[in-house]
Amino acid sequence: METPEKAPEKGFFQKKNIVRLLLVGVLIAVAAAAFAYGIHTLISATDGYRTVECTANAANCSGDFIFTYQLGVSGISPTAELKAVTNLYNETAVYYYRLFHPTEQFEGTVNLASLNASPNTELTLPPELYAALEKAAGDVGRNIYLAPFFACYDTLFASSFDEDAATWDPQRNADLMAEYQKTLTFVSSDAHVRIECLGGSKAVLRVSDDYLAWAKEVGIGSFVDFYWMKNAFIADALAADLTNAGYYFGVLSSKDGFVRNTDPGDTEYAFDIFDERGGSLRALGKLIYRGSAAICSPHPFILDEHDGLFTYEYADGTRVTRYISVADALPHGPTGNVTVCSKDRGCADLLLALLPGYLNDDPAAFSLPGAGILYSDGVKLHTALTADFTYTPNTPDAAE
Repeated sequence: METPEKAPEKGFFQKKNIVRLLLVGVLIAVAAAAFAYGIHTLISATDGYRTVECTANAANCSGDFIFTYQLGVSGISPTAELKAVTNLYNETAVYYYRLFHPTEQFEGTVNLASLNASPNTELTLPPELYAALEKAAGDVGRNIYLAPFFACYDTLFASSFDEDAATWDPQRNADLMAEYQKTLTFVSSDAHVRIECLGGSKAVLRVSDDYLAWAKEVGIGSFVDFYWMKNAFIADALAADLTNAGYYFGVLSSKDGFVRNTDPGDTEYAFDIFDERGGSLRALGKLIYRGSAAICSPHPFILDEHDGLFTYEYADGTRVTRYISVADALPHGPTGNVTVCSKDRGCADLLLALLPGYLNDDPAAFSLPGAGILYSDGVKLHTALTADFTYTPNTPDAAE
């Protein structure tokens, strides 16, 4: 809003940029610490499972992942193999951090920020980004177009006090809700914003004149953003890069619930299933499988400090989560655990198939050939798994 006496007030969508800069600073500090540690660990290695540390000195996405690799299976020196795998991880972790960045452009890279900065302009994209956008453009929930709200929720989640959080919470701030509702008329409409994938890695971000005008008025800087969903796509891309280079015995686990295991063998693995019951976090049991697999496990509760980047809990116990819907730009989804898994589908496919039912609090609606699901209703765990997966409860009362 403008007045004759002073400079224009910034809209809610404009103010969030300060917090994003602070978050970037944290990521750079994490990357620097990883680099120092990695130099030491690369000196020597022995056979067996090893956590691969990213030693890149540029901002990268490795802080979102735990990467474990089984050395010695390929028949080459474990030390040489660790060095080669680490070098590849360094390169790709930097690459995908830049590729999926919604606001910052990098020299020599056409990325998501390039699209946001060039609406209605045809761009030739790197194949990994093109493939991700092609999948996301078919999402009936239009989740990548929620970019303006993602930016504001970043600020809400970074709040230290309830009063600050409420400023950025549309359920507690009527002015923000009004701005959200106007923005939703654009975000929810294919006529106002859509990705057109033209083939040959060429794409256009179509944005209507009315939406562009509104974006300028309130300070919207991004029209598309994978936000919390990006790690599903990055996990798939990292797994493809590793296996294409001949490194098959790795497990990539993102801290927000996405797992890609590329082991072609018969080794048994277990994925811990957590739930929140009676206000307490419980380890219910384990999802057991052998060899390669993909797992997608969104959760509204906090498992570790990483979840704190995408969650805020008020003193009264009300929790705001990352899982917002184009229906109203408000958080949705079950209050309990939901985990989907497959031997032949990637994390992105699992996530996009799950989201419609998840955001409608109906995980049982999940349906994807070759994939299974287990979910909690707060009282018991329901399982509908394929033959490749089994669930083992930690205690009898944690069983279905």
